[in-house]
Formats: sequence, structure tokens, C-alpha cells
Amino acid sequence: MNRTEFLRQLQQSLNGLAPAEVADILADYQAHFDEGLAAGRSEGEIAAALGDPQRLARELRAEARLRRWEKTPSPTALLGVVASLAGLLALDVLILLPLLSLIGLLVFVFGIVLLIIGVVGLSIFLAALLDWESIADLLAGIGLLAGSIGFTALLWLALEALVSWLVRYARLHFHVLNRSTSDPVR
Repeated sequence: MNRTEFLRQLQQSLNGLAPAEVADILADYQAHFDEGLAAGRSEGEIAAALGDPQRLARELRAEARLRRWEKTPSPTALLGVVASLAGLLALDVLILLPLLSLIGLLVFVFGIVLLIIGVVGLSIFLAALLDWESIADLLAGIGLLAGSIGFTALLWLALEALVSWLVRYARLHFHVLNRSTSDPVR
């Protein structure tokens, strides 16, 4: 995704905010692209680092409505805050929670399978060491054991990447819900 596409999607997704707020937000993200390009990054890298523009717009709308309610508490403003936060939480509960549950189940199953393959490989290797009649069994045991260790390492790296992404995602939510009152609309 390039700068123009990112900013267009962000602007379209910011409907419901005052035009001045939208202009400020777009100027801020335009500056992100300018700074990133000056640092030698591509537009695609910058857009990927900023995240999904539609998700970003939902968070920015929630933050703007929260700020509006803090300035002038009213039932209408409170309803806007609740609706915005419910939209963010709906994504978490309806999409992210089942996806994470499925990923957790798959990781557990792969972990068990890799453990079993490792134990079988170790037992074949040890049996071949004691017998010395079949080099093929010895090599098969080494292969199963090495494959089990290698795939376990890959599984671990994938888990680290997932946890890193979840931490970034949680920080975004924390920022939306617990930002300082002096934070400008961004």
C-alpha cells in the first residue's frame, strides 16, 4: 500500500469526525510518511508500520469521542464513546478471540506431535545404538530427532512473532483507553 492509498482509506474511514479533526489527522499521517521517506524507508514499509487504516480510523474515532465526552459530558457524547469502544471490542471478541483460540489449539497440537516425533526418534536412535545392525535405523532416529528439534524451533519463532504482535495490539488499545488528556487529536 502506498501513501496515497493509505491516506485515502484513512480519510474515508474517518467519517463522522469534524472536517478540522480529519484534516489534522491526515496532516499528522502525511508527516509520518515524509519523515519515513526522509529516513530512507519505502511508502509500503511506512504504511505497514502504521497498520490498517480502517482499524486506525476506528481507534481515532473512539479517542476523539472519548475526548469530546471528557470536555462536555452528556448522554449523547457518552453514547458515542460506548458505541466506539464497542466497535473496537467487537473486533476483539468476534474475530480476534476465535482466531487466537484456533492458533492456540494448533500450537498445542503441533507441540504434542513434535514431542511424540522427538521421543520416537530418540527411542529409534537409542535402539539402533544398542543393536548396531541397522545404520538406516540409526539415521532415521537422528533424522526424526533433528526434524523434531528444528520444527520446534520454528514453532517457537512463530509464537514469539505472534506474542510481539499481540503486545503491539494491546498497547494500541491501552493508548486509546488511557491516553493523557493533553494528547492532541492524532
